[in-house]
Amino acid sequence: MRNVYDLFLMAGNIRRFVILTLLRCPFDAVRTIIQAGFLQFAFGRISLNDQIGLNYACLLFGIGSLLLFLYNGTVWALYAAYVTRWVGAIRKKLFFHISCLSLQKIEARAAGEWITRLNSDVQVAVALLDQPLHLPHAVVSIVNVCVTSVILALVDPKLFGLIMLFVIPHMLISQLFVARSMTKLATEVQEATAKNAADMNALVICADMAMLYNAQGFLLRHFEQSSLELKKRNMRIHHRRAMENGLKPLTGMGGFLAILLIGGSLATAGIMTFGQLVAVIQYRTGLLVSMMMLANSLINIKTALAGVKRVNDTMHITMEG
Repeated sequence: MRNVYDLFLMAGNIRRFVILTLLRCPFDAVRTIIQAGFLQFAFGRISLNDQIGLNYACLLFGIGSLLLFLYNGTVWALYAAYVTRWVGAIRKKLFFHISCLSLQKIEARAAGEWITRLNSDVQVAVALLDQPLHLPHAVVSIVNVCVTSVILALVDPKLFGLIMLFVIPHMLISQLFVARSMTKLATEVQEATAKNAADMNALVICADMAMLYNAQGFLLRHFEQSSLELKKRNMRIHHRRAMENGLKPLTGMGGFLAILLIGGSLATAGIMTFGQLVAVIQYRTGLLVSMMMLANSLINIKTALAGVKRVNDTMHITMEG
């Protein structure tokens, strides 16, 4: 978090980001409540054969959804404008800082290294805000998880415990198999990208000299080796993500079947109405979706941290000769 704070401090206008994120926070929680409430009331009206009440529920649901998405679209429009200026500020300050370094420090690193720091590192770092399932989505999902958990615990503590029994392993799988080592793997990818860019730069700039000394094969082999190394590093990340995507559906479907069986028996016994059961399933779906969004956001944030750290390292290079 210290590295993320340093990046925001460099870009400036942290207050606007906090305000826009707070405005975005309630969306998923309110949407889950509206959907669950609509399903509960609608199925209750259907069981009573109340057509007027059902029409009234559909009308309120339509109006509520329309207003909610209009609000969300307005917030995202403001957020997109902020992120565009935020990314521009980071690129300008990073370029200005590098241009003010002494010639000795510039020449101490390969040209491919500086190209990577100005382009690939920034692209990975700013993904925190300008790419889906990153920092803002993590905050939104946490709010939805907290609100939905409180509602489920108030409706039926036993069903809530059963839901969490399957949701917690869902998060542990994500954190243990993927997120824990993602920053390290992403850093290795950035380092391999810098080496590959340096080899490609040498291949282009030194083409005439390579032809003169018949060294094209030597340069091509170096570029091929660095490209294969970059591919290998990227494949390690994709392998971790594939393991997570294969294991998580097991806990998701297992939890759904368990709550369907137990909730169905409660509805049959008259302890719970069918509408209440459907509402609980909807809350559980909203909780699970938010947990998946949080897990993916944490993975992506840790991936972006590799770029954040390298951008901060570049900004910490002193300008003195």
